[in-house]
Amino acid sequence: MTASLDSTALSSARSVAPAGGGTATGRGRFLALDGLRGLAALVVLIHHALLLNPSISSLYVEGGSAPEPGTALWWLTYSPLKLTNAGHEAVTVFFVLSGFVLTLPVLRGGFDWVSYFPRRVVRLGLPVAGAVAFSAFLIAVVPRPSVERFSPWVEERTAKELDWHLVLNALNLFNGSYDLDNPLWSIQWEMIFSVTLPVFVVLALALALRRWWPLGLLAALAGVWIGSETGTGALEYLPVFLVGVILAAKLELLERASATINRSRWAPLAWTGLFVLGLVLLVLRWELGAFGSIAPIAAPLKVVVVVGAVLLVFCCLGSRGAARPLGSRPVQFLARISFSLYLVHVPVIVALRFALPELPAHWIMALGIPLSLLVGTVFYRIVEAPSHRASGWVGRRASALTASLGSRTRG
Repeated sequence: MTASLDSTALSSARSVAPAGGGTATGRGRFLALDGLRGLAALVVLIHHALLLNPSISSLYVEGGSAPEPGTALWWLTYSPLKLTNAGHEAVTVFFVLSGFVLTLPVLRGGFDWVSYFPRRVVRLGLPVAGAVAFSAFLIAVVPRPSVERFSPWVEERTAKELDWHLVLNALNLFNGSYDLDNPLWSIQWEMIFSVTLPVFVVLALALALRRWWPLGLLAALAGVWIGSETGTGALEYLPVFLVGVILAAKLELLERASATINRSRWAPLAWTGLFVLGLVLLVLRWELGAFGSIAPIAAPLKVVVVVGAVLLVFCCLGSRGAARPLGSRPVQFLARISFSLYLVHVPVIVALRFALPELPAHWIMALGIPLSLLVGTVFYRIVEAPSHRASGWVGRRASALTASLGSRTRG
């Protein structure tokens, strides 16, 4: 969301939602998408908090031993409890959502591209700059000696010294360094997608108009497969956005499918089945990992994750029951601060780890999760919310300037 899907995108998307009652149409379904985004941000927070433990960390970074079978950490990894901390899978959900909601306002017609580009850069850039400054401040005030008993993730993926070259690289929205704030890795893909949105939309519309959209989806999933197999980031991540764009282009088809399900007497059972299937596919690679190595099928299982994310988005759009829990105040609060939470939570929990080196990892987790929520709330109020206003102002100025130049040229 970014791997942090922002709320302004969903606000724009709501304006294209058809009018009508019920929770499966209009504002209700977009509240459900908001809620899905908020819960995904919480999952990413729990994921990184668990990476403070060497056994969990070793699953993502070499060095250390995997959780012992039967332990709490094993159950958190290889059982359905993985849904609470499936960080990479949550980012996949963010990417599908970004593709979907950024495309909907374009399809409405009359979209202001002149305003969009500077608005989007400011909308992402200002919070990122604030997060980088916050990370640099924490590194400056909390000493970070190399301590082998910390998890490999803390040792290898987080900066130990304040290097201004590192700070400047972290501000690069397209290909920066992420040691200051690990979640920034996803910003580059969000930014690349954002500036190439016209290409994605044209491609999706061409596929939809020619009824080739199933081939487009298959091609996108094939790209994810190849990218995962070869370690090519652009192929692994950008096609996930394309999946969301195609879903937006075929929104009418999704609505018809939802209406068909909702007219059935078995609608609650059908939606529950689809929702559970989406969750199962999202963490299937971990469930299979309980039985041994999944290395030979790791790439196709990345594709399965995308399919699971699509099913969850479809359920949020179509199910009449989705808006009630996902639209609740606590979940909507998470949705509102999700981008800020995503940006600041790793600096918070890593600083805590170094500030309290003698405290067991589970106590750092217990402190770090609520503290991250608090810092994310403050960051939203003093950095992200003002960035909404600044991006709107920049967009309006860009449109006005272009209109003025156009009038002079015609004159």
